[in-house]
Amino acid sequence: MNKHYSKELSSIGEDIAAKHLISCGYNIVCRNYRERCGEIDIIVEKDQHLVFVEVKTRSSHNIHTAMASISISKQRKITDTALQYINQHQQFCKHFFRFDAVIVFYCPHTDTFSVKHFPDAFYPVFSQTC
Repeated sequence: MNKHYSKELSSIGEDIAAKHLISCGYNIVCRNYRERCGEIDIIVEKDQHLVFVEVKTRSSHNIHTAMASISISKQRKITDTALQYINQHQQFCKHFFRFDAVIVFYCPHTDTFSVKHFPDAFYPVFSQTC
């Protein structure tokens, strides 16, 4: 898979993940939030929960490898970035927060997508510094 195709597929996957979350009653708060520590693909809110979502788009339908690609290092970066987001947006300071994963599978033979949502995909991994 060439780099351009991979980037385009990731962008499409994030759009599909966002639509899926909206259809499940979540409100999109932010997409592609970037800080020095890292990036969060999608931030959503529902029922006093602020949810930081990592999206993985894959053309091979293996949930285990998709989930394994969210390494401890990646979890730490997402946690650090989420804490910065909460500190910068005080309106969410009383919300519960969690870290979800949305895996979007692409089937090139039928040009279709399927979505798997994993609430609480991982717990916060704290680092000493950002």
